Amino acid sequence: MALSIGGVSIPKRWIWSIFVALAFGITASKGLVATSAAGDLEWILDLTAAVAAAWAIRWGFRQLREKNMIENIPKSSIRSVAMGLAEITGQAVNEGTLPAPLSGTMCVYYRYLVEEERSSGRRGSEWVTIDQGESSSPFRVEDPTGRILINPLGGEAMLGRDYRDIARDGGWLSRRTRRTEWRIHPGDFVYVIGNVAKLHDIVADERLELQQRLQQIKKDPGTVKRFDLDGDGTINTQEWAGAVAVIKDEIFRDRVSRPAEPQDNLCIGKGDVEDTFLISDRDERSVVRSLGWRAFGAVAAGGAGVVVMAASIVGRFGVLPVRWTFPWESLLR
Repeated sequence: MALSIGGVSIPKRWIWSIFVALAFGITASKGLVATSAAGDLEWILDLTAAVAAAWAIRWGFRQLREKNMIENIPKSSIRSVAMGLAEITGQAVNEGTLPAPLSGTMCVYYRYLVEEERSSGRRGSEWVTIDQGESSSPFRVEDPTGRILINPLGGEAMLGRDYRDIARDGGWLSRRTRRTEWRIHPGDFVYVIGNVAKLHDIVADERLELQQRLQQIKKDPGTVKRFDLDGDGTINTQEWAGAVAVIKDEIFRDRVSRPAEPQDNLCIGKGDVEDTFLISDRDERSVVRSLGWRAFGAVAAGGAGVVVMAASIVGRFGVLPVRWTFPWESLLR
């Protein structure tokens, strides 16, 4: 969807960014004039907080969009899943396990976070992230109808915490370190919404196999004799056409005789157009509830932040009483 202005089409996703950029530019230009006279740069903190609150609102609406999408997309069995955005549930398969980095527990997927406790002045202390990561190895999920590959790269993991440890690595005088880990183990329930795509093109694979078999005919005298109908030791144009038809039929029969597992050629991951991709160990109802609370909290907090900072900025310009300005000075002492 796009907004057309003067014949120029502007994508809808750009409209919010353009609005924020314009507001930032206008406020900055006015703020520079005010601060050059008063020497007070607290409006910069107001503006920074307002932009952060605006991005919180945007993130909240994204969570709301994801929630609505999950509610509107029907769950598919793995065998009947279609290309594009889809929702599946199943159990993690016990194959290709790997050790989680903090606990050493064998799993099919992990995410970890390492934080360090640091002093933050009057507010006491806070945990600061010093390392984080997740596994990138694909894993399989199965339901009663079949199996499908999950490529976790770029996905959002909504998992219950499996491990936490708080310790002082360098003795009592060192800072405390908090290590947290989330995992998916073989046999765990897995909920996934993401983009379903083919791992490879079956038609292209069959074409390549045909080419390889035809090349083998020319190299193998025994195979040449098979298609040399007139016995002259060579394969003429008519005999070659017959050989191509026979090899095609053999490839088709081989494919039909294999176990029917079409989902083995499919993978769920992050799409190029629709990038919604979530992996969870909760059921759909719990995921929807969490996304709903996230959206409500982000939009409510972001909206309040924008209102408070906007009032503070206007107050610094003298339009509103000084008491409307945010007390950064007292907080930063």
